Amino acid sequence: MEVKAVFFDIDGTLVNDSKSVLKSTKEAIKIVKEQGVLVGVATGRGPFLLRI
Repeated sequence: MEVKAVFFDIDGTLVNDSKSVLKSTKEAIKIVKEQGVLVGVATGRGPFLLRI
């Protein structure tokens, strides 16, 4: 099966308790994107709670 897209939850998956993203996580996402996979993020938070 070919993977075309992956989505990650922000809180507790991409962003840890220290509110940061691990270097290993960033590298893994970079590798997936280089393979042509669409990478997206998801959250259960309302738009007014997000900092962009």
